[in-house]
Amino acid sequence: MKAIICREFKNYMKNPLYWIGIVIFIFSVYSCLSEYLKIHTFSSSQEVESLKNARPTDADVTNGYIPTSSEERTDIGLNDIKQTFIDGYDLTEQEAEAAIEDVKAQNLSIAGTIKYLEDEYQFYDGKAVFKEAEQKKGTMDELNDYIISKISEHSYAYYFAKKYVDIIGFHLAFFATVLLAFLFVRDTKKDTYELLHTKPVSAKSYVLGKYLGGVLPLSLAVLIITVIFAVLCQSNELQISMVDSLGHMLLAALLYVMPTVLISTGIYVLTALLFRNPLPAIPLILAYIVYSNMGSCDTNGNYGFYGQLLGMLFRFEGKFFETKVLPVFLLNQIALLLLTLLFLGIGIWCWRKRRQ
Repeated sequence: MKAIICREFKNYMKNPLYWIGIVIFIFSVYSCLSEYLKIHTFSSSQEVESLKNARPTDADVTNGYIPTSSEERTDIGLNDIKQTFIDGYDLTEQEAEAAIEDVKAQNLSIAGTIKYLEDEYQFYDGKAVFKEAEQKKGTMDELNDYIISKISEHSYAYYFAKKYVDIIGFHLAFFATVLLAFLFVRDTKKDTYELLHTKPVSAKSYVLGKYLGGVLPLSLAVLIITVIFAVLCQSNELQISMVDSLGHMLLAALLYVMPTVLISTGIYVLTALLFRNPLPAIPLILAYIVYSNMGSCDTNGNYGFYGQLLGMLFRFEGKFFETKVLPVFLLNQIALLLLTLLFLGIGIWCWRKRRQ
């Protein structure tokens, strides 16, 4: 098994596409993360005003937006609805003001307010209005207070690591799809495939050797890229300790990215041994990526990424300082490991069957 692992690892190290892919990988991930590397406290109001504009629903602290409290969200939403009543419902300002005061007098939750507006005023855009009101453009002091309060809870690297794995996981899945095609290309040629079955190599040694021969180069690529971004993370003025940067980045890569490496390689191993050809794994993994990246609606009807069971990608699509680990995380990662072991077990069985 050791000889197989070393052979595959050396083949990848000699393959220029491997290194070209890593370079492209780094630049692509950097282009997605560069705005988060620039997060900092502000020294003037002009600096806040110069930030790139964005819709509140898409904006983050990088655009000068911060989350609103429940009271602020209600006030902002109702003010926008008041203006809509005036512009779109042909109400006078006094009539619109009276309608909003009526809504406020009910003292309802946001969900209750949305329903009341639908029932009493036939206003059906309340969900969208209050969704947009979840963020507001902050002043310099509000932004600085928000950033400092978040950094006092966790280090900058803690937050950055989550955005990093959100981006790198998606990139890695495509990188693995291309790279792992080389793992079985030589072995599944007709003459080579038949010859391998005559060699005194056990099914377990061969399958695990090929599997680890694919996992190690991918793991090395993840390690290289993770260390690079840990150094870039350290360059941010909010981050203090290099040890903290490396710790959070490496731990996040281990927990959220490595399962993608393991399951991707497992799919290639199983496909190559079942079909005697690794190429059918490509559409399978692409379909798996699409499934894993599918969004859904929560209990409040808000669309977003809340995780797919057995999804190979683990997303953190929330605002930079507001990302949270999804409840399905632990179950999902354990399930991926078990599924990978099942794939390897089937692969070993296939190899033994063909040797009989």
